[in-house]
Amino acid sequence: MITEGAENQTLSREKTLLSGRIAILHALSRYTLFLPFASLCLAVSVLERPASFSIAVVPLILLLGATFFSGRLKRGYEERRPDEDPALWARRYTILSGVTGAIWGLGALVWFVPKSFPAEAYLVLAFLGVSAVEFVARAAHRPAYLAHAAGSLLPLALLLVHEGGIYQMLSAILVLFFGGTLYNYSGRVAELLDESILLRQHNAELIQHLSAEKRAAEAVRDAAQASERAKSAFISNISHELRTPLNAILGMAQLLERSELTKAQRDHVKVLLEGSRGLKTLLDDVIALSQQNSELIPLSEDGCDAGQALRTVARLLQPNAWEKRLRLSVNIAQGLPRVAADPRLVRRVLLKLVGNAIKFTERGNIEIMLDSAADESGVQRVRFVVADTGPGIPSNLLNTIFDPFTKEDDSYATRHVGAGVGLAVAKRLVESIGGSIGVESEPGMGAKFWINFPAVKTPVMEDTPGEDHVTPPSGLSLLAYLPDATMRSAVERLLVPFGNTVSTAETLAQAVTMSARGDYALIIAAAANVDAFAAAPGQRTPILALATTDERSPNGADALLRWPAGPNALFSAVVSITGDGPKQADSVNEEHIEAAIDAKAISELEKSLGFKTLIDILQSYMHTADELAAALATTSDKEEWNQAARLAQDFAGAAGGLGLTALTSAARLLAQSARDGADGRALSTAADSVLSEHSRVREALRRLYPDLAA
Repeated sequence: MITEGAENQTLSREKTLLSGRIAILHALSRYTLFLPFASLCLAVSVLERPASFSIAVVPLILLLGATFFSGRLKRGYEERRPDEDPALWARRYTILSGVTGAIWGLGALVWFVPKSFPAEAYLVLAFLGVSAVEFVARAAHRPAYLAHAAGSLLPLALLLVHEGGIYQMLSAILVLFFGGTLYNYSGRVAELLDESILLRQHNAELIQHLSAEKRAAEAVRDAAQASERAKSAFISNISHELRTPLNAILGMAQLLERSELTKAQRDHVKVLLEGSRGLKTLLDDVIALSQQNSELIPLSEDGCDAGQALRTVARLLQPNAWEKRLRLSVNIAQGLPRVAADPRLVRRVLLKLVGNAIKFTERGNIEIMLDSAADESGVQRVRFVVADTGPGIPSNLLNTIFDPFTKEDDSYATRHVGAGVGLAVAKRLVESIGGSIGVESEPGMGAKFWINFPAVKTPVMEDTPGEDHVTPPSGLSLLAYLPDATMRSAVERLLVPFGNTVSTAETLAQAVTMSARGDYALIIAAAANVDAFAAAPGQRTPILALATTDERSPNGADALLRWPAGPNALFSAVVSITGDGPKQADSVNEEHIEAAIDAKAISELEKSLGFKTLIDILQSYMHTADELAAALATTSDKEEWNQAARLAQDFAGAAGGLGLTALTSAARLLAQSARDGADGRALSTAADSVLSEHSRVREALRRLYPDLAA
């Protein structure tokens, strides 16, 4: 049986090789390549023996006929049935090659010119060329080449030998040696072709095998996904069905807790409530894990106050910590951005982490820290850290602690019984909004869990389309008590370019002190701090509260502005409280900052020229001013003060036409100083002043007319 199998395998291999060779044989066939050689041989014969043309043309006619049958054979091979024996087509091709070679042998007899060695040498060269061309076409199958070469070269060699001259004899040897050499090489060519055929077959089989494996793997994957979906749907449905009776149990237990019961009965009801709440939490976690939605949840544009969410969680879990005599401390950094997530999601994750910390800690304290930092890509992140003084986490569990239903070692599981889904749910919730979660721990040294939530991006504040532009307030002294650094920076960027002075306070006590000592036109404060600020003794200054969309309106504010807001909304809110008159600080250390632009004058231009025309004028001015500023910076660096004076004069002319008094004055001062021959340091300072005023004007115009940035 083994021998028979090996023989069948050998026969199959030989058949594959023969089939590949014959395919190459027919693919390389070019039956018209003989024409140049046969035509030249005919021409030489006719030139030597003009009377023999009718006989000399016979081999050419026969070759044309063979070419016709060769074409028919090639088409027949291309249209064959796939199961036909390749040996049949090999024999047909060999027979046709033998016929073609015999026709060339007849041509040797007809075209051979005795006693004319130049004609004989020419005929030898032509036949060697034909043999070389046919070798290329028939090297894939040695019998076909042998049949052609024997029929064409042997008659020519015999004619040369019969001629009897020394050169003819050598030519005959050359012809035979040439044919034999090509026949020998055809064997090596066939071996190389066999390797190529086997390699191609192996590649085809490998591709088929891989395709079959891929289809099988896809089928297994689809089946697994269908099974997982069915299992998840079943778990989710069962969990939802269990919620109804569980809620009834919880409701009845809460009613019993409020009833007049004995101490023992109250203890029993307490155990019932704790067990029911734990089971409800477990069901919620199982439902969350069963949801097969791996897509990211869209980030909240408004976000939530991270500090407020953390304080809420701490208040909820503080009784649990007191019950175990643990100290629960909260450390929140100032000026934190808002978390780009739903407040309920943030609280849910924190409840799990802090609840676990209390559960696993027997003595000591739990510390919750909140701060913010930019990650490696520069994206702002809000970071929660929950650190405890518990037993720590075994090193073999650190890599799987966030996997659902993790198998724990016996010693750990004996002391801390749980279903193993809480941290898995926390991880899924955090990663669903693009955050990350991790843990650091050593046995006996406690555990530190951290969460990085994405922060709300700083909004690009634009005015509402179609909203009328509001003349910005100018010359006001303002006090800003805004712990949120992003909010504070935005307010300063909007108000300072128009000649307003904005003083900032870091703490509530500092804000109250500054308000009492300074003469401020307005206090801008975060909504969460307004009521405490307004209740301070002696507080009489108007307060503008900036509140996010989910914050309540404070009672102590004179006006409320929902944040983020566009420039016009802020300008309107400030003007509605302060009116048009500027109010400066009495502090001798604060100098009046002249407005970068005269907002009222610009507003009058808009009324007289129209909005579109004014925008075109301002765009032209900004383009010219940018070119002048770039040139002035270059000449200032090179200390070419004569050229700088001319540029300053141009600056003054362009700015003066729009009433930009601060920039015009700075440019004229530079031009006059250069004409008066001031020293380089003074001129450099004057040039910097011009460039600084130009930047202020650009910022003020861009804030006043956002269309200029387009």
